[in-house]
Amino acid sequence: MYELIQTGEKSWYIKNPANVGVYDLGGGEVCLIDAGNDKEAGRKILKKVTEAGWRVSCIINTHSNADHVGGNQFIQSRTGCRVLSSDIENAIARHPELESSLLYGGYPYAELRNKFLLAKPTESTEEIESALPPGLEIIKLPGHYLDMIGIMADDGTCFLADAIFSADIITKYHIIFIYDVAKVHC
Repeated sequence: MYELIQTGEKSWYIKNPANVGVYDLGGGEVCLIDAGNDKEAGRKILKKVTEAGWRVSCIINTHSNADHVGGNQFIQSRTGCRVLSSDIENAIARHPELESSLLYGGYPYAELRNKFLLAKPTESTEEIESALPPGLEIIKLPGHYLDMIGIMADDGTCFLADAIFSADIITKYHIIFIYDVAKVHC
């Protein structure tokens, strides 16, 4: 766990329960694609990136599920990095109680207020369309969540978030959350 694995000339991922992409922006700066599921994951991700000699310039959230944005607050507070995503995903990252409210249909009861469904709020976010770092391209991946995206790097690496689930994940959870079935492309 938390191993740094190279996938392209400028791309890596950090293996953890919700893999985190790392894209080299040059000059010792990197962009993370997602941030892990909580403060502890954020701490381990930041440690791995720092050990490699990089500084986190920004985090791109593919979507606002807690297992992808839970490390935002910790990493952003330590680095001052920007957090980028689409408008609606940014709103949920800033107000994470909306995720469990969306899943439940009302204010989340105690069992839904946990780190798996209720990330710490992200302090500030930016609209990705106007702030996307050079060398990266947005891939629209509707269906699983409100406005989920993937990222294509100029070295050919694609970061696809929850657009693909392994057989192990499907076996473990049995039911995969789909926000809009009509928008899922198979």
